[in-house]
Order: sequence, then structure tokens, then C-alpha cells
Amino acid sequence: MPSRRDDAFVLTRYPFRERDFVVVLLTRGSGLVRVVARRARTVRSSWASATEPLAQVRVSYFERLGSELATLDEAQLIRSAFNLAADPPAWAAGQVVAELALLYCPPGQRVEPSFRLMERCLTCLFGGHDAAAVAWYAELWFLRLAGVFPELDRCGVCGVELPQGQRTFDPVEKRFVCGHHRPGRAAARISAAGVRWLQLASKLPLEMVSEGAPEDVGAWLVALREGFTERQVRSWRYLRHLLELG
Repeated sequence: MPSRRDDAFVLTRYPFRERDFVVVLLTRGSGLVRVVARRARTVRSSWASATEPLAQVRVSYFERLGSELATLDEAQLIRSAFNLAADPPAWAAGQVVAELALLYCPPGQRVEPSFRLMERCLTCLFGGHDAAAVAWYAELWFLRLAGVFPELDRCGVCGVELPQGQRTFDPVEKRFVCGHHRPGRAAARISAAGVRWLQLASKLPLEMVSEGAPEDVGAWLVALREGFTERQVRSWRYLRHLLELG
């Protein structure tokens, strides 16, 4: 099979053998791709900055039939993550976005909307946008792109338009409901402020979302994601710690 050439973001990398890295890329054309960067761990490697997490690169790689790992042939740096590393909350938010992409994006399948979401999130972080706003926006939109986010403004049972104000969410059926269809079992409640944040973040570009999700919405988004993926996002712990310090 001939080499592929694509634009990509480096999501993570880890040591492989004595001198190599396995680099996990989110590519524009093929979704998640895992490549071996030969001799990338050596002092003289020209791929050091191009394989750093959160770097934007243009790569060419060779895929051998039946192999889980492709071989990196070339990596041209488009945008380094070096400046982002100087801002700990922004760097941590970028790690949250990358970890979410690892959870949601399937290997070898084109995921152009997810690639654009990653691109927008990192561009906003490089531009000094609020780190919490970027991370929570990513939580919301990866759920939406996966088709998991429920209808916010209509009852999931009868379809009636829900009034302004707080919402009741049925955690078993995964839907918002009106007063007539409130479940007898325990239900989650989203505050009016939380509903407004969800409505705005669902409609506006990230550049116009100036703050992170309210606490109740954040807990609800995490529960929704963990129920779907059965995975935690470990980067959130570090980001929350930094935000508390700030």
C-alpha cells in the first residue's frame, strides 16, 4: 500500500522499543491512526517537536496490511504546542480535548467534524481563551457528534416544548422530560443557569462561549459521557486542580 499523506493533531505518544515512539494521531482523512516514529527518542531526532502532544502536523505514513501500527515516513510541523505548555491551564485543557478525541474517534474512519472541533479548541487555547470554557465545550460537542446528547428543549416522551428554567433529566432513559412525565425514580435536575449555558454552547461558536459550565452541568456532562464510553478522562483532575489554584 502506498504512503498516505494527511494533516493531523498529535493526541499522545509513548515509548516503544529502545529508541522509538508510538504516536497517536487524529488525522483529517482517516480518524485515529497509530504510527511508529523510528528513532524519535534519540537526541538528534528531527521529529522531536513534530511528535509532541497537541502539535499540529502534516504527516506521511505507510500502513502495512494487517498491522495495527503504521510507520511514520515524514512529519512536518505546522504549529508547535511549545507556547501552550507555558500556560498550565491551557495545556491541561488541551490534554482534556485530546483525551476526549481518543475516546470518541474510531481508528481508520474519517471524522472531519471531530477534527474541526479539535482544531477550533486548540486555536482558541492558543489565543488565550478561557481554559474551562474550551474543555467543557469539548465535552458537550463530542457528545453531540456521537449522537448521545439528548434533546434539550422538548420532552423526550411526548415532544412538548419545555418551558424556560430548570430541566429534569431521566438518567435511565437518557432524556429530558416535562412535569407530566417526571420519573418516579431519582432524576437529575439542571439549574436554569445550567440550561442557559447548554443552550448557548450548543448554538454559538466556541469563541463566543466565555466561561465554563456551571457545576451541575459539568457533573451531568461527565455522567453522560461515562455512561456512554465507560471511561474516565484523567486529564480533568489536573485541570480542575489548576483552576482551583487560580
